[in-house]
Amino acid sequence: MTGSRSLHQQMVDAFMHRAKQDLPSRPVAPLASVLRLRARLILEEALETIDALGYRVRDPELLVRERPGVLDLVEIVDGCCDIMVVTTGTLSACGVSDLPVQLAVDINNLAKFGGDGRLDEYGKWVKPSDHQPPNLKEVLRALSAAG
Repeated sequence: MTGSRSLHQQMVDAFMHRAKQDLPSRPVAPLASVLRLRARLILEEALETIDALGYRVRDPELLVRERPGVLDLVEIVDGCCDIMVVTTGTLSACGVSDLPVQLAVDINNLAKFGGDGRLDEYGKWVKPSDHQPPNLKEVLRALSAAG
């Protein structure tokens, strides 16, 4: 299975494994707790991006499962791919190459284990209080110098 995954996905999988998140070996409908965690993570990242674009969402904590019996794996895959397309397109619109910044973020994510890092009540890994974010400013500076 590893051979069919990009380095990025392998690093994300390593993070999820260390954070004790489910990593099924074949396509499957996840448990309700996993669905909620993934929804919260996507919402959190989308809201951070929306905020960075200068917009606000009134109630980011609102997350209610309105259709508990409904799960469409094809639509989930389509939505995830669309998020990847629009986020990568946003990087392109900002003149930023994805591989260097994604690698910096992936490496930084894997450094979040240890110290007082922990799982929260939803299953999200909370980074340790002394964790430093990736130095994206330096990565962008290097990209600017190379361009």
